[in-house]
Amino acid sequence: MSSKSLYRRLSERFDQERFLLIVLILGSGLALAETFRFDISSAARFPRLTGSVVFVGALLLFFSKYLPGPLRAAVEESAGVFEADEEFEKRQQEVEGRQQSGDDATESGATEPDADRNELSTVGRPIHDSVFTGLIATGYAALGFAIGILWATPIFVAVYGYWFKLPRYLTAVLAVVGFAIAYGFMSVLGVPLDRGQLLVTSGVF
Repeated sequence: MSSKSLYRRLSERFDQERFLLIVLILGSGLALAETFRFDISSAARFPRLTGSVVFVGALLLFFSKYLPGPLRAAVEESAGVFEADEEFEKRQQEVEGRQQSGDDATESGATEPDADRNELSTVGRPIHDSVFTGLIATGYAALGFAIGILWATPIFVAVYGYWFKLPRYLTAVLAVVGFAIAYGFMSVLGVPLDRGQLLVTSGVF
C-alpha cells in the first residue's frame, strides 16, 4: 500500500479537524490551569489570556453544530482550519484526472512513487505537510511540559527545519532566534520557562 493510499484511508476513518480541536482544547486547558500556579499574578496575565482565547475558540469550533444559527455561521465562516487539505484534495483529483486521460501503464508505474510523495508533501516526505505540522505542534507542547518551553523551542525549530529541508545555517539561526524569544518572555514576564515537570525541574537561570 502506498503512502498516499494509507493517508487517504486514515483521512476517511478519522476526522482530522475534530482531532486537532481536541488537542487544542486539552492543551490550552492544561496551559490555562497551570497559569493559576504562578507565584507572580502579573506574569500569568498574558499566558492566561492566550490560553483562554484558544480554549474558548476551540470549544466554539468543536460544538459549532449545536450553536444558534447566526453564531454558528460566524464561527464556521472564520474557521478554515483545513484549507490545506482542501487544496490537497483538489490537486489529488487533478493528478487522477491526468492519469486517466492518457498515461500509459509503464510511465505511470515509473512515476507513481514520485507523484505520491509530491502530492503528500512539498518536500517529498512520506506524510502530508499539515499532518506533520499538527504532530510537531503536539510534540512541542509535550516536550515543553517535560523539559521547559525554553529548551523545547530550539529543538522544535531544528526538527521543523530538518523536515522541510531548510539550509542548515538558516535552521541554526532560527533556533537561536527562537531560544532568544523564549528567554525574552521568561525575563520580561518572570515565568520559569526553563523548568520542566519531568526534567530540569529546578531550572537553570
